[in-house]
Amino acid sequence: MTFDSLTFAVFLLGTWAVFWATPQWHARKVLLLVLSYVFYAAWNPFFVLLLIATTGFDWLMGRKLEREQRLSWRRVLLLGSIIVNLSALGFFKYAQFFTDTAIDLAHVFGITYRPINLGILLPVGISFYTFESLAYVIDVYRRRSKASTSILDYSLYVTFFPHLVAGPILRYNDFNPQTQAPVPFSETLQGRGLALLCLGLALKVCLADLVFAPVVDAVFAPAAHAGVADAWLGATTFSLQVYCDFAGYSLCAIGVALMFGFRFQSNFESPFGAVGMVDLWNRWHISLSSWLRDYVFTPLGHYRRGRLRGHANLIFTFFLCGLWHGAAWTFVLWGGLNGVLLVVERMFRDHVWDFTRVKSPWGRAGLALATFVIFAIEAVLFRAHSVHQAGSMMRTMLGFGNGVSSSLVSAHDARFALAVGAAVLVAQILSARERGWEWLDRTPVAWRTVIAAAALAAIVFSPGLNPAFIYFQF
Repeated sequence: MTFDSLTFAVFLLGTWAVFWATPQWHARKVLLLVLSYVFYAAWNPFFVLLLIATTGFDWLMGRKLEREQRLSWRRVLLLGSIIVNLSALGFFKYAQFFTDTAIDLAHVFGITYRPINLGILLPVGISFYTFESLAYVIDVYRRRSKASTSILDYSLYVTFFPHLVAGPILRYNDFNPQTQAPVPFSETLQGRGLALLCLGLALKVCLADLVFAPVVDAVFAPAAHAGVADAWLGATTFSLQVYCDFAGYSLCAIGVALMFGFRFQSNFESPFGAVGMVDLWNRWHISLSSWLRDYVFTPLGHYRRGRLRGHANLIFTFFLCGLWHGAAWTFVLWGGLNGVLLVVERMFRDHVWDFTRVKSPWGRAGLALATFVIFAIEAVLFRAHSVHQAGSMMRTMLGFGNGVSSSLVSAHDARFALAVGAAVLVAQILSARERGWEWLDRTPVAWRTVIAAAALAAIVFSPGLNPAFIYFQF
């Protein structure tokens, strides 16, 4: 059940109507929790049991951590929770990857094993709700958060269906206060929520799926041999596709949550208007980048133990970021490359030129385009089927390829994708100073209605293709 399906439209309408027709707040929360499990069961009912088990375990660990005063035992409890959560994530997401890697390593030493298919299904959203649970337990351990006294409220924090399968990654201290008392219907931002839902669906259905995906699929086909033009076209359109796909999902999640009276943080802030990779990662998948900062980079020591140690901490953090995204060496290398780029940028700004101080709009626009180009080059690793394919395409893009010139994409599709992509980049650069979607509140109601209606019309009259959101695989 995806946000761009008719099934979800019926589910959302029914859930919304029953929720607001229910007078008691406790009953509303029970309703949301039960229907969130129904939403998740649409993928695989068995994994609802895993979700319930991990949720209950971490709730109990939080309670024990808060009551325990002995530091040694608190550390044992924290370590136990981390091991259980990461073991579940590791088994379902990485067991096959580590098995394949071990077999490939054995081949290097002349030991031959047949490929082993473990047949493990990946629970949808496990990376997201595992990070939420870990954040909660760690915050209770640090005494930065009070342990939940209500299994219902904690379960709703983990399981609330708008963010369950692909984020944003919520923090307990942000969500829990919203479960304490209902927001009157008259004070909810229903119009804004519906507008964000429509805009998010339009980004996914009309841009990611219809404009960019056909170009990307043609260039990155396993048997394709892209020339320079096609390689650059594929890399740039994939960067735009993954943005429209995931930012579209995030907008849908934020909008649906608003319709039930809950507020989620913004997950994307015009990332292609960023000046430099540091700025881009402060705007891209904000809930993940801030999680990695608070629960990996800072505990490692940040830059407090010296510049060299800080650089190593940053690169290691982004290796983990890559591994979080997928069980493949392409993702690991993509994460590591991002870490290296961030270190190089920091050194360049410290010793050569701090380009972030540029004030000229045209200068910042040029720097934003340069940042997008760098992002597009390294994004090839994110999309490629193998390290070999990624390396071949990146060499071709940088002028070291085999000179293949046959076009993989029709001229019409290429021109259309480039025109729409240019419009997206211009809009991002012009809105780079905007934060969140507060501009919607400053827009007259008539224009908001026109924007939402146009987005809805584009969705309704689309061909009806609805591949899963890209981040569902993570």
